[in-house]
Amino acid sequence: MPLPAWASDPSSLSVTREQYEALPEEVCKSIEVVDGSVVFRESPSPEHQRIMMNLCYALKAARPGGGPCIDVLPDTDMHYVEPHSHISDGARRFTMRRPDISILRCVERGSKLTSADVFTAVEIAGSDSRQRDFQDKKAEYAGQRIPVYLIVVLDADDRIHSVEEYRLDWSGRSYQLAMVHRDGLATELPEGMKVVVTFAELESV
Repeated sequence: MPLPAWASDPSSLSVTREQYEALPEEVCKSIEVVDGSVVFRESPSPEHQRIMMNLCYALKAARPGGGPCIDVLPDTDMHYVEPHSHISDGARRFTMRRPDISILRCVERGSKLTSADVFTAVEIAGSDSRQRDFQDKKAEYAGQRIPVYLIVVLDADDRIHSVEEYRLDWSGRSYQLAMVHRDGLATELPEGMKVVVTFAELESV
């Protein structure tokens, strides 16, 4: 049995910002990049996608009028601006994640979304992504100083079990659990966004 390419050439799973931007769109949608290394993403279930879209609608409806422009974007590339590399040579490597939902102050048309723009990141955690969402992304988003992180926790049937709400602590580098929401999400996000939506509404067709 032949060895996979990465066994003899670890750089085969590496990508620079320029190489990533030259990839076909269908390839980009299947990966994220952490410290220059490719991380493959699983295809989301229909239930996951339904919850994501319904939550986007609820978040858009929660935007206050008369204030700054606020955008709600599903599944959009978010380029890290804070150094993330844990590699000892000190090199700064390209890192890009794609939160299920990003809530941000509007960026100029044609601009790339960065972690500095986002004030709330949302991930929908099923059994196949739980470790990544609760460990890797939780640490990374805190390191990028994103003020609020919401994790929609799905059970084995892809129904919503709870929503965990994390807020940056006084150090600005780690999250503290602020609330575990049951049956519905009721909270006030930065920029005066008051969100009230039931889990039944989020799961509805």
